[in-house]
Amino acid sequence: MKTISSLRKTMRHKILYRHWQPGDDDAILEMLVPSGQLSSENSYRNKFRDWSVEAEGICLAFVGGKAVGHVLGMSDSFLVEKKIQKFGCVGLVYVDPNTRQQGIATHLMHQLHAYFQKKGYRGSILDTDEEAAIRLYQKVGYQQLTQDLQTQLPPNQNASQLKWAEVNLSDLSALPQLDEMWARQNFPVSCDRQSIKVHQYNMGGYRILRRGQNIIGYARWDEPSEYRPYGLIRDPIVPETDPLEVITSVQAAIPTTRTWEAAEGGRYEEPLRACGCTFEPTTTVIMLSSFGQEIDLTGYHRTAWW
Repeated sequence: MKTISSLRKTMRHKILYRHWQPGDDDAILEMLVPSGQLSSENSYRNKFRDWSVEAEGICLAFVGGKAVGHVLGMSDSFLVEKKIQKFGCVGLVYVDPNTRQQGIATHLMHQLHAYFQKKGYRGSILDTDEEAAIRLYQKVGYQQLTQDLQTQLPPNQNASQLKWAEVNLSDLSALPQLDEMWARQNFPVSCDRQSIKVHQYNMGGYRILRRGQNIIGYARWDEPSEYRPYGLIRDPIVPETDPLEVITSVQAAIPTTRTWEAAEGGRYEEPLRACGCTFEPTTTVIMLSSFGQEIDLTGYHRTAWW
């Protein structure tokens, strides 16, 4: 009779690791969809059209022809060390529960890192809200960069020269330049012009900030709902403006208390504390791994990675 350890050893020999090939999607979706990892099958089937991903950036594990492990790596560009550099972005890390504790996730991450390094990327970045995943990522070389914090911001009807407004189509062209300006002192901020963060299909979830007629910033801005009773405002991207002035403008714009999500070590954390706000950590952390020398983040505030 085989022991559990001998069965695991046998399974380890049967695991096939390889990159994505045409025809793999059905087996992958059979694994990922029941796990809740995907919002829709179509988003995955259209990955090469809609995401910055290549076949070699999808690392897979199979046992007996069945997909049991998956990790996907995309690319993004960040301004760091005084220049824009490419980074790998990790997503959709999943191993079938029946084949866990076999080193599959570790093997897939090493395989993905080899691909990133082959592409000449400066490092790799990811976010997660699972403790077990954090331990895995630490094992393969990641360190915590920042953690999302939440506080409740009360309204204040004191007048502000800055005005928040809904986003119009004509406003969208101004936002990438704001990202580039914000990226000079905040990390990580995407500088990939091909990856549009705010567009006509999601702009209802954002607000722009004006000084007079000039757009000087924007923010993720969810109104209160059944799902989020206090709404949600994420650290606004407002370069070259005092953060206290930005906070005051938000307070003047909200009729009731709102949830503000800030990055630990970010530009707004201490000013919000100075306003009397107290923070609770969320479960979401951003983690970073360097390829080669450690990435020099001297002088950079941390920011939420959108």
